[in-house]
Amino acid sequence: MALRFIRDRVVFDPTQGQIQNEPRTVSFPSQVRSAQIALNGFDVRYSDGDHHILRQIVDISDPQINGNAVSYTVSLLLRDGSGNIDDRYQGTVDTLVIADTVG
Repeated sequence: MALRFIRDRVVFDPTQGQIQNEPRTVSFPSQVRSAQIALNGFDVRYSDGDHHILRQIVDISDPQINGNAVSYTVSLLLRDGSGNIDDRYQGTVDTLVIADTVG
C-alpha cells in the first residue's frame, strides 16, 4: 500500500444561468486501488460587482477509478435572491486527490 497525493486547481470562467460543472482527471504513476477527493480551498465571486448571496455550492463528485487515473467532477454555484442565476460568477476550487496505489 502506497498513499499518494495530487493537488488540482479547477478554474471556473465567468458564467451565468447555470451551475458550473468541470470534469477532471488526474493520473498517478501506478494503478489506483482506491481514492478520495478532499476540498483544499475555494475562491468564488461575482464577476460584475457586489451582490447579496442566497446560495453557494462547492461540490465534488465521488471519484471514478480507471487504472492509474482518477476522474471526478467539481460543481460551483453562486447566486443571489433574485429568483434565478442571472449574475455572472467565477472562481477556483482546489482539490486534493488521495489515492492508495499499487507499489
